[in-house]
Amino acid sequence: MKKSAAFTLIEILVTISIIGLLTMIGVTNFRVANQKAKDGRRQGDLEQIKAALELYRTDAGLYPTTSAWLPDIGGGSLTYGTTTYMESTPDDPVSARKYYYTTPDAGKTYRLCAALELTTTGSCTGNPSCGTGVTCNYQVTSPL
Repeated sequence: MKKSAAFTLIEILVTISIIGLLTMIGVTNFRVANQKAKDGRRQGDLEQIKAALELYRTDAGLYPTTSAWLPDIGGGSLTYGTTTYMESTPDDPVSARKYYYTTPDAGKTYRLCAALELTTTGSCTGNPSCGTGVTCNYQVTSPL
């Protein structure tokens, strides 16, 4: 009898199954890491906006009462008089989403909201929309 140097069908199927399983695990981990990165950017963006709002309030006495400086696509500037506190406001890393800003008491306090991808248990007072069909679930408020 002559022994063949080829692989058996079982060996090939086992190898393909292992490669498929490892690929699936890698893709899943990459997707979760990508979502964590986007959520981290959203939280960082809101903290930057918060810092600019605090500087604005120091000079103006109140927070801005309109969100015209925070348009749906970002890019607006936050200014008071001749002072610019934020040259270009950041926008959400996903184009279909936006940040939400409101001053419920005519500029004395504010709420900034965003929709995080991995955190679904948080809430933003009043459940505002952070885009079409997207409910905000992360909130930053004025420190007062």
